[in-house]
Amino acid sequence: METTKLKKFATEARSKLRAGVATKIKSLGFDADGNPVPGMEPTPMVGGCTWNGQILPSAFAEQWEALRRRLKAKGLKEVVEEGAYTWFNRLMAIRILSMNGIAEPVLRFVDEARTPKIVDDARQGRVIAMPDQQLQRLRKLFDDPTKINEQFALLVTEFCHQTPILQACFGSLADYTELLLPNNILDKGGFIEMLNTADFITEEDYKSAELIGWLYQFYISDRKDEVFAKKGKVEADEIPAATQIFTPNWIVKYMVQNAILPQTAKLRTISKLKIENRKYLIQNEKSEIENRNLDAEWDNSYFQFSNSNLKKVKDLRVADLACGSGHILNECFDLLYDLYIASGFGRGEAIESIFANNLLGIDIDERARQLATFALMLKACQRDDSFADARALPQVLSMPEVNEAQAEEFFRLSDITGESLKELRVAFDLMQDADSLGSIMKFDISGSTRVLLQQTLSHWMNQSDKPEAVVAAIPAVRLILALTDSYDAIVMNPPYMGGGKMDSALSQYVKENYKAGSADLATVFVEMMPQRLFKGGQYAFIIPPSWMFLSGFETLRRQIIDNYSIQSLLHLSRGVFGADFGSSCAVIKSSKNEDFKGTYFRLVERTFQEFDQKHLKELFERVLENNDFKFYFKAYSKDTKIIKYSEDGARIYYPEIDQARFKKIPGTPIGYWVSQSFIDSFKERVLDSISSVVIGIKTGDNDKFIRFWHEVNRKFISFNEENLNSINVNGAKWFPYYKGGTYRKWYGNGDRILNWESDGKNMLAHTNKGGVSDARIRPSNFEIYLKPYITWSRISSGDSFSARIVEIGSFFDCNSPSCYSTEIDNRYILGLLCSKITSKLLSFLAPTITFQIGDLKQLPIKIANTGIITLVDSCINISKQDWDAHETSWDFKVNPLISEVRNLPKEASVFKDKREDDFEILFPDLVRCDANLSERMGSKVLEPTSIEDCFISFRKRWTELFRQLHQNEESINEEFIKIYGLQDELDSNVDLRDITILQQGEISIDYDDVDGVVLIWNNDVVIKQLISYMVGVWMGRYRLDRPGLNVAHPDPSEIEISKYKIEIGGREEWLTIDDDAIIPILPTGAPFEDNLTECIANFVRIAWGEESQTDNLNFIEQCLGKKIEDYVQKDFWKDHKKMYQNRPIYWLFSSKKGAFKALVYVHRMHPYTVEQVRTRYLLKYMDWLRSEAQRLEIRDADLTTAERRRLDRLRSDIEECEEYHERLQVVAEQAIPINLDNGIPANHALFGDILTKLK
Repeated sequence: METTKLKKFATEARSKLRAGVATKIKSLGFDADGNPVPGMEPTPMVGGCTWNGQILPSAFAEQWEALRRRLKAKGLKEVVEEGAYTWFNRLMAIRILSMNGIAEPVLRFVDEARTPKIVDDARQGRVIAMPDQQLQRLRKLFDDPTKINEQFALLVTEFCHQTPILQACFGSLADYTELLLPNNILDKGGFIEMLNTADFITEEDYKSAELIGWLYQFYISDRKDEVFAKKGKVEADEIPAATQIFTPNWIVKYMVQNAILPQTAKLRTISKLKIENRKYLIQNEKSEIENRNLDAEWDNSYFQFSNSNLKKVKDLRVADLACGSGHILNECFDLLYDLYIASGFGRGEAIESIFANNLLGIDIDERARQLATFALMLKACQRDDSFADARALPQVLSMPEVNEAQAEEFFRLSDITGESLKELRVAFDLMQDADSLGSIMKFDISGSTRVLLQQTLSHWMNQSDKPEAVVAAIPAVRLILALTDSYDAIVMNPPYMGGGKMDSALSQYVKENYKAGSADLATVFVEMMPQRLFKGGQYAFIIPPSWMFLSGFETLRRQIIDNYSIQSLLHLSRGVFGADFGSSCAVIKSSKNEDFKGTYFRLVERTFQEFDQKHLKELFERVLENNDFKFYFKAYSKDTKIIKYSEDGARIYYPEIDQARFKKIPGTPIGYWVSQSFIDSFKERVLDSISSVVIGIKTGDNDKFIRFWHEVNRKFISFNEENLNSINVNGAKWFPYYKGGTYRKWYGNGDRILNWESDGKNMLAHTNKGGVSDARIRPSNFEIYLKPYITWSRISSGDSFSARIVEIGSFFDCNSPSCYSTEIDNRYILGLLCSKITSKLLSFLAPTITFQIGDLKQLPIKIANTGIITLVDSCINISKQDWDAHETSWDFKVNPLISEVRNLPKEASVFKDKREDDFEILFPDLVRCDANLSERMGSKVLEPTSIEDCFISFRKRWTELFRQLHQNEESINEEFIKIYGLQDELDSNVDLRDITILQQGEISIDYDDVDGVVLIWNNDVVIKQLISYMVGVWMGRYRLDRPGLNVAHPDPSEIEISKYKIEIGGREEWLTIDDDAIIPILPTGAPFEDNLTECIANFVRIAWGEESQTDNLNFIEQCLGKKIEDYVQKDFWKDHKKMYQNRPIYWLFSSKKGAFKALVYVHRMHPYTVEQVRTRYLLKYMDWLRSEAQRLEIRDADLTTAERRRLDRLRSDIEECEEYHERLQVVAEQAIPINLDNGIPANHALFGDILTKLK
């Protein structure tokens, strides 16, 4: 099924139909707000009514009035949505019926004029049956051939009335919808043409119930996006769109087969079923199926059911209480039908019994009820076309609408009194919130009241003429009976919605009635399902895996473990529902068997890894065929053709798992893959017992109190503070602050600062934009702040946990929890946290992307005297070198390539591979090559005057550091594995992708059969970092004569920006810092010595010497893959903005299309900087452009084609610059001052559109 095209089809159809219905409502005499236009109401007359000059049947007046009432009650938007989806469903259903041979292809076009067959047949006298009054209307319409839309509307409406399935499924919503068929439905590009040309929907698709499910999901997908895009609670009418997700068929089959088949009496019956109806049945080692006597005689009429009673087949009760479009119900139907046939029943008898006795569906959404009913009727007709008369209908319910007056009248007419009346009044009152609560409603009625209600319903259903109040109450009665019944199996993909999105009615109800699952609507249903089962019944569900691990669901997990038996569970990767967060699919028995052991499938390895769901299906099927199947998840990509076995792969099949062991793990996670050895490790001391594991500061207003360190005046930042009591004495207000960050081990992610004044009371006293004082500075942490603590990211940006140590003098955020010990060396703890031991433990303590302090507190810790601390020191040192080699570090000193100029020994030589220039072999000893490696390597003398040679030295050094860090980490793993006695569980290997240095894009890791593992160096990245440093030197931010920052504050002294002498590469050079910190980015030839291209060339000359300048510039361009001028014109500022995380320190003044560009260093800006840009640069450049243009205009008649193009460009640039000058002058006259404490975005916004946007 081509779901991508199907989605486009459904969403486009919704858009067209909604627009058409809105127009139709207006044409019926309603204004843009849905109010009736005076004078446009129908006027009753004998035998009909008049409206808009037409004589129409009296039914029109009734329908028009129903439409008016509905618009008043629900509003225009909701009615438009109802009309659109009702006609989408009806017309789509007609198409599906026709493609299945159940109805005539009445919508098919018979000619190029787009005449539908139903109209063409009627014109030729083959008119469908209809009332005489409608027939007369049709004949009048035929008098005017141009009224084909009106003819079609009348005919297709009557077709719906005269087709029992359509009438049964879609005719009961509200009669007013018949008026809302759009007038443009037959237009070119209209919905009927879309139906006739949707050739991507195959004949096979039309026969599949999956088509209906996908259409429903895709039809409301835009609405779903709208709901999730808005802030705040999800309203009742938005719940269907917000919670609808269509489940892949193989997962539905797994749930249905494993919830129902284990409850059948004999395995012999199962063996008679079609393979697809038993393919996914999990046969546990000690399952009831396995232990049954296969040789016992089979009785056609009886099954052994979950409530331990022998029942006739019709008594097997199966339900989906949030059925959506009926996908699960359809699979249940298929299986039940197969069971009936295997038991000797006839087709018609089986279908009638399934509808009457076996199957129940409920959904909160009426359109879903319609589609589920239709899908089941289609199933029935595909097996026995006599059911096209709709004589038997499935039990699919939605939420009723019955008001108090109708309820009271129903009670009176039904003679319900006494305690039963009290109970039913409470029940009917609860249904006022049915559109929010749906199937989770609990009706507390006695057995006697329930019997009375059943008898009352039976009485009224036998009456041909029912009072209006009774008609309104019957759906409510059916729902109460359904939700107070008991079932043998419940199978669901329940709606997903976090507690924060629930409206007040839903939120309060789940907290009062489903405390264990109240954090999410999905888990509310999981808590509810066993309550609706016979004891020993089975329930199956698919929901996100958070319930298996997160602390908020621990009570729910304990409920399940203590009271029920997990039969089997699929732990699924992302991809089941697209870009989701993974899924879990479980089958659970609603009774406890202490001896039972479940079967689990670990179809996931890394949290963020996304699978194509067809590959998940294939993987599951492979494991069912061969329980020992192993898969190497790390090698997977969506381009994978075949799921292959790998000896190095992960185990997937976990049979015979005793769920009682989960309680031995802190938090009771469903850690089915956890070995006994790991479980035993929890007998040790835990991290919380030897250190403080704490959450950090919540500022209450991050925009006010947190900055990137490079944004503010460096003089107001204080590093290395040790005394919290005197921290503000020297006037500093900003201090290092850790806020989580990317996946990085050992050291790093220090790029923020915190405004800490008056012992943090500045935050406590602040009220944010929402009018709330929401800060938490946590005085209990005061003994940890400024210490060299360990921190990590509460929410991981990747799949794994990573911890880092920080230096003295910093604070930490609530998103950067930390630990600090005075009992043992914190470096030992850091080594443990960065080891495979912790990674494995957290895979079941915190297997999501979130790592809370509660997860870390529970880590078992064994302490031993080993060389671990020395190894950790080495790891920290290497990681710090890497972090500080980038200018976004507050400890950055100098660009590494400049360091190589100074540090490269004279006549130093290295071995260099003769074949490639951009990689380094990581493990030379493991190279697999017939030729000796030395034969491929040549000795090369490195010259400090060559950027290329400095680059080679830099690469060699960092490749060795990368290798050393990798070796250190494997050694640390080896030590901890020994300490924990897990040699049989874990190996010490570290994936090279988990080495967290050179993370700024400098390298990628590759493997080939000749060289083994190689580090591919992305030369352009390293050169771009060098160019950024060059700009910083010219701006005065750095100096070549001393390391670190020079000017990172306003109003620098004369000494700080004066010309200075440097000694570099054995030479003396002078460098003049740019006097106004404005560097133009203009074409070569522009009249500026400080044009950026010239600055780069001059820097190269100063740093590496004049003789090698040309070669070095060529090397830079070779690395960039383009001319230096092209790079600075098009890419430099984008790269700079990315490097500084959208807080650039060099701002780009630019005209609309970039005819004029100039960089300005924000820390040296003052109120007259804009005026300097205007007078010193823009005006001067405009004069130069005009002179260049005039020089060409003089020779206008003799210009070559290239010269004429240049002249056109010059004229265009002049015009653009003139326009920019007008805007620039307005801002320059304002002499805007900036306050660096306010941060880059706030200051940048002051200058409006004279600057290039940050985002």
